[in-house]
Amino acid sequence: MPRDGSTTRERLIAAAERVFAEQGVEQASLVDIHKLAGQANKSALHYHFGSREDLLRAVLARHVARVSPVRRGYVDAITARQADGTEPTVPELLTALVQPLADQMHTESGRYCVRIAGHMRTIGGGFRRHGAFFHDVPEELPWIYDRLAERLDHLPERLRIERLAVWNDMVAATLADWAATAGTEGTDAVFTADELVVNLVDMGTAALLAPSRLS
Repeated sequence: MPRDGSTTRERLIAAAERVFAEQGVEQASLVDIHKLAGQANKSALHYHFGSREDLLRAVLARHVARVSPVRRGYVDAITARQADGTEPTVPELLTALVQPLADQMHTESGRYCVRIAGHMRTIGGGFRRHGAFFHDVPEELPWIYDRLAERLDHLPERLRIERLAVWNDMVAATLADWAATAGTEGTDAVFTADELVVNLVDMGTAALLAPSRLS
């Protein structure tokens, strides 16, 4: 009986998730992905996805589908407080960005995707330019960044964008490193995942609210 096409597709996505995480997005062996997915047919990946980039998009789409509802919950809570006259703080907005990612690290699949995000920060212009990352951006992300812009109006736009980009890079690298070493024998974690978020938010808040000598 032939294997269902949707099953093959899901096996390839799951295999790619692991291989991309362990080998890097650009270095990942497509042969290894086929083997891990149990595919003897070396054209299966091309048949189902067309290219490495489209396979990456599929992996990220599955990750976004898990993260977005969590982040939307944070946004809903913030907008509910706004309705009562309470404007969001910078720590609240940064937490809405990073906590949903950290929550994914409780599963193996989530840790793989966090590691993939860490790899992506160093290729193709990183998060600022990588097409796969910015494909079909969930609406809650620009909403959060718009609210941050309102809170950071002491900064020139170019400086605000740069500081947020640097903080995003730091978050991606830190979470990816934690995800790669979590549970590894002989590795003593300095923080739990939740403590890691608190520290990243505290550092981001300090950096974003700091005065600048640039105009």
